[in-house]
Amino acid sequence: MVEQGNVIAVIGDLVASRELPKRDEVQRLLSESLASLSERNRAIVSPYTITLGDEFQAVYCSATGLFLDLFTILRALHPVRARFALGVGPLTTPINPEQSLGMDGPAFHWSRSAMDRLKEQFSRKTRPGLFLMEGEQHEFRLVNPSLLLISHICSRWKRNRLRVLELLMRGWQVDRIAEDLHVSQQAVY
Repeated sequence: MVEQGNVIAVIGDLVASRELPKRDEVQRLLSESLASLSERNRAIVSPYTITLGDEFQAVYCSATGLFLDLFTILRALHPVRARFALGVGPLTTPINPEQSLGMDGPAFHWSRSAMDRLKEQFSRKTRPGLFLMEGEQHEFRLVNPSLLLISHICSRWKRNRLRVLELLMRGWQVDRIAEDLHVSQQAVY
């Protein structure tokens, strides 16, 4: 069991998923992507779990690989959009290492509050805010404008650009990325 201090509770949500023409295929892709991430990242102490049809959640003990994981999900589901709410704080219940259910505490309260704000501020007609973080620390007031700027920029990206970012974050060299994606090195830059 992981020592309980502050954790990061992640709640993800697919934007306008009820309107997707191939919803079952998107659900399959989502499920496969989340399972793969949960196996790979050791910072995930409670694995990604689909909770309410198009919502999913996980708990991280640190931010190691967190944003790489989120961009990996965005790339896997593209062109379907997703948004992510992050809550930083403690849990008042034990961490469930089998599935991200049955846990409670400030980390989840902050994450749910951030997701509610994302849904309220960014309707289906606007580009969604992709990331929002909340917690007791005052520095989140500085973090969220940066996250919203990143959200605005990457919400228009095509799958290849998300893949380039994902591979750069994994430490791949530009020439290897270009070869893998069958594009020029200049296109990677």
